Amino acid sequence: MHLVLLLAGRYVSDAAGMPEVCAEPAVIFNPPGTEHRDRFRSRDGLFLTLTMPAETFARFCDGMARNDQARRLPRQSLPTAMRLLREVWNWDDTSPLAIESIFSELVVDAQQPQTTEATDKLQRVLDRLEADTTTPTLQELATLADFHPVYLARAFRKRFGLSPSDYLRKRRLHRSISLIAQGRTLASAAADLGFVDESHLHRSFVAEFGMTPGAFRRLALGRAEVSRIQDARLRRC
Repeated sequence: MHLVLLLAGRYVSDAAGMPEVCAEPAVIFNPPGTEHRDRFRSRDGLFLTLTMPAETFARFCDGMARNDQARRLPRQSLPTAMRLLREVWNWDDTSPLAIESIFSELVVDAQQPQTTEATDKLQRVLDRLEADTTTPTLQELATLADFHPVYLARAFRKRFGLSPSDYLRKRRLHRSISLIAQGRTLASAAADLGFVDESHLHRSFVAEFGMTPGAFRRLALGRAEVSRIQDARLRRC
């Protein structure tokens, strides 16, 4: 079993729900026995992987319904997965228990069914929010789904657990991870993603991921330094 927390870089995966090239944070679940050709198409890749032998995973999921398809987990899973990063960064003797608990939540997310015929109309709304070309009105989203605006707001929250506006805010906040990892200033990232200012982005980042943008940047820069050293060693071989 491979659980991949993609943070930055251009990534290619055969998992269901992934675009041709993913250039934003995502959580990918590859159950044991699935064939996958996950790879980066850029040299600025940053990710965290949790692996588990097939036998251990089988014992872990004993008695649970199994979804054996490699897939991208829903966007709502990303804050949960980000807690893995925080545990690795601030390791203590309770971290193994914390990681097992976090992983359990993600396994449950991986068992959730994909979009069904009953929610195809809401998928059109989701696709519009994912495109994030401009901020839509509720009426525009309702027209896409052929719903009354009031019904759309209620149906969207019931299906995805948050309002269309909160979904769009989270999408932009999750995109900030890649920008920060790539060295963009907080002010520049805030301006590009529609936040009022860098303080607004800072507060939202801490509330969502439990760590400051500065702490995450230091982690990303540390990864870059390790990569630079490894590249230098390979060139000498």
